[in-house]
Amino acid sequence: SIGNGELLVRSKKIKIKYDSGVFDQKNLNFNANGNIEIFQTDGLFVIKTNKIFYDQINNIVSSSETTKVEDKFGNVYFTDNFDYEINKDLIKVNNLISKDTQDNTFKTSLAYINTNSGKIFGKDIKIDIKNKSAPSENDYKLRGNSGEIDENSSNITKGIFTTCKKRDGCPPWTFSAKKITHDKKKREIHYD
Repeated sequence: SIGNGELLVRSKKIKIKYDSGVFDQKNLNFNANGNIEIFQTDGLFVIKTNKIFYDQINNIVSSSETTKVEDKFGNVYFTDNFDYEINKDLIKVNNLISKDTQDNTFKTSLAYINTNSGKIFGKDIKIDIKNKSAPSENDYKLRGNSGEIDENSSNITKGIFTTCKKRDGCPPWTFSAKKITHDKKKREIHYD
């Protein structure tokens, strides 16, 4: 079909809006281009991109284009590409960069976003926490091998934390721990 359109996946309450698209009835797939918005009618996320492929047999929407994901909490995520496994309520993304409502920056090379809970599971985590008590000072840095992030906290495994600015390849001091938790509401860091 040419022109503005809308595709509904009724079983999962998914709506896909697009400028133009072609449905392959023989192979049960759909290609769409231009101003694409994908969302669950009762869900947490809106996915915005410019080109998608929808595999109706496996119920997977994917894109190799730069994509913007917005959640209902006001957080915005940018990613290089994505695979949305609709049956598993899971969006797999590469090179995710995010800024939350508290102006903290979050980066991960590989992440899984649960579309029901809003939780993000990531690998190679980098978080810059905005220093709100002294805005002219350095942001706090939290790094780790993997982590789980939600609206209230960030739990990082095998992590390091520092308040220092990076100098000559490394900060002058860091805390290391098996698990580091950033409580976003209380603005506290806990170590295990």
